Amino acid sequence: MHEMSIVEALMEQIIEMSQDEDWEAVTRIRLKVGAMRQIVPDILKFCFNVASKGTIMENALLEIDEIPLLIKCDECGYLWSDREFLGMCPKCSSINVNLLNGMELELTNLEVEMKHAKTC
Repeated sequence: MHEMSIVEALMEQIIEMSQDEDWEAVTRIRLKVGAMRQIVPDILKFCFNVASKGTIMENALLEIDEIPLLIKCDECGYLWSDREFLGMCPKCSSINVNLLNGMELELTNLEVEMKHAKTC
């Protein structure tokens, strides 16, 4: 299950950012996840809920924007999303193709609560 290693890397990145800032809690996390990453969103959310216990991310909402596969033929310009034709255009049979969408794995948004300054 590679979802747990992804969650651990994500949490490490967020904790590092929180140490540079003055965050009390992270309340929302938004990710872009491409179809080719073979990540199961429900498993990713489960792993996050387990791993975030006792951290500034506990109870944070994890939102996942699933990005579909999109491939373009550089020869004829045809666009498609069928994994069966990853390396070859189904229209002109060219192998000169580019993956436009589908490999994303990025943190796109965080919502945080700031620590309140104590007054005397």
